[in-house]
Amino acid sequence: MDKAILCERLVRYLRLYTHPVGVKLYKDRSLVPRRARKETRNICQFISQARYQDRISVGYAEFIMCAIGASCLGLIKTPEVFTSGKAAVGRYCKNASVGKKFFENTFKIGDSGKQYDAVLIGSLRRLSVEPDVVVVYGQPVQIMRLIHAHVHDTGEKISADTVAEAAVCSSIAWTHTYKKPAMGIPCRGDRAYGGTQPSEIVFTFPYSELERLVSNLEALGGEDTLPVAPHMDWETPNMGDYAMKKEYLL
Repeated sequence: MDKAILCERLVRYLRLYTHPVGVKLYKDRSLVPRRARKETRNICQFISQARYQDRISVGYAEFIMCAIGASCLGLIKTPEVFTSGKAAVGRYCKNASVGKKFFENTFKIGDSGKQYDAVLIGSLRRLSVEPDVVVVYGQPVQIMRLIHAHVHDTGEKISADTVAEAAVCSSIAWTHTYKKPAMGIPCRGDRAYGGTQPSEIVFTFPYSELERLVSNLEALGGEDTLPVAPHMDWETPNMGDYAMKKEYLL
């Protein structure tokens, strides 16, 4: 099915208020269909521009401010300040030993060295190429429906291992590597620099799964399932002075 149609249905069935985002990693930047602007940005900023402004961006390591995000995507080898745990001391962890474990629990392609030369990030419906990974930000109830769509014909749980650090980049990397959906709690940087709202969580899945997930959302009721209707067939308790009385009806 056409990507634009699938994207439109995904937005409609989940009642998303920002665009789904496509991410593609390149080993050779010369293969990217557009050039990077020579402006320093973070991965979460590119994603925010895509989901809020329908934009497409290209990132090279030398123009990415956030080293942990670049490490997650394998655009650089993970620096020693992260592998040793030192970067987390004071900010998140009480010492480097704890920080080392903290960063070990942040999935990073860069732990195996630099693997990629460029990343293409854009509004899914506008990308001219097939991305590797789709990123969706939403309310917990919207992500719940995506989880239901995944389990509908698999019964498989969604991975949500997280230390809430570089969550979107780590989730993209995990999905890219293992070809499985993932869920994350956006980190402090994503909220400060990427404009992520307090109530949002992030869900990533392989682009190859898009049609299956949309089809399963449709099978589960499509757009009629959100918002979840509260059960109102019950009698309210005594409302004191606000309660209706027989004499008021005379």
